Amino acid sequence: MRPLLNVLIAVAACSVGPGAARGQDWIKSVFPDREHDFGTVARGSKIHHSFKLVNTTNAEIHIATYQTKCGCTEVRLGATTIPAGTQTVIEAVIDTTKFQGPKASGLTLIIDRPQYTQVDLNLKCFIRADLTLNPGQADFGSVNRTAKPAVELALSYAGGQADWAITKMQTTSQHVTARLTELGRSPGGAVNYTLTATLNPSAPVGFFKDEITLFTNDASSPTIPVSVTAIIQSNVMVSPSVLTLGAVRPGEEVKKTILVRSSQPFKLIGVKSSRGELTTPAPGDQPKVLHPVAITFKAPAEPGPFHAVIEVESDVKDEPPTKINAFATVVP
Repeated sequence: MRPLLNVLIAVAACSVGPGAARGQDWIKSVFPDREHDFGTVARGSKIHHSFKLVNTTNAEIHIATYQTKCGCTEVRLGATTIPAGTQTVIEAVIDTTKFQGPKASGLTLIIDRPQYTQVDLNLKCFIRADLTLNPGQADFGSVNRTAKPAVELALSYAGGQADWAITKMQTTSQHVTARLTELGRSPGGAVNYTLTATLNPSAPVGFFKDEITLFTNDASSPTIPVSVTAIIQSNVMVSPSVLTLGAVRPGEEVKKTILVRSSQPFKLIGVKSSRGELTTPAPGDQPKVLHPVAITFKAPAEPGPFHAVIEVESDVKDEPPTKINAFATVVP
């Protein structure tokens, strides 16, 4: 990654001019959030934050590469090419296992379209040495949506507050249920807990992120975050997961095919779009393991970004309709 970064910087040094300086203004609207403070965290935690990239410009944004600011930081890009009118997330994770006290990190995005620029996304936290979490996050891995899996984490406090305790918990969404069990405490104030997190069937398909907030009676560190992640799979899969229709002229037609599959034969009940410019034929009535579905897009008359949601409904028991996003850019 370093050689590509050096080449891009060298090219930028030769090409930056007045237009590039003015162009920095678009960064403010594209990145609504470029700083995040996790607050106080337990040592061993893997803490997550999603930075949004919202393409409010009239051009495609392309992320060429990125550079982390610390070996403790991992990055997951939702997409590297972001058409006008769409958005993605940059998921940043700090592993606190080898650190304590104040910690700063983050990453630098290298964008080469529509204009070369570097964007710093910064993270910071305070890592308590007397509070440890193992494993560092509630990571369910790849699971079926209806499996209702559970994971256990060990939380240990070894500070000097004799009555230190977790008084309550709160999850960001209703898709995760958390339960805390105190295992025992010493006269000096050390206490051990087991934190059990359960993923509910209501969790949406795809990459899933949540957070459990632990509330304590310690005025200096009243809250402690615990990250929750999973890759949730459905019994009915649609590919591609995002339908990219490209740049089209007003009135032009584009034809694409999506594939709907399951492990057992099933019927397609219906495929519908949130926009009339996307149409599909009526589904057949024969059960199949794989259903190809033809999609026709007729570009609207008005130029600009186009977005629609395609909803695929099957007769698979307990499976809600699967939704995919379709994007296009209508050019003059």
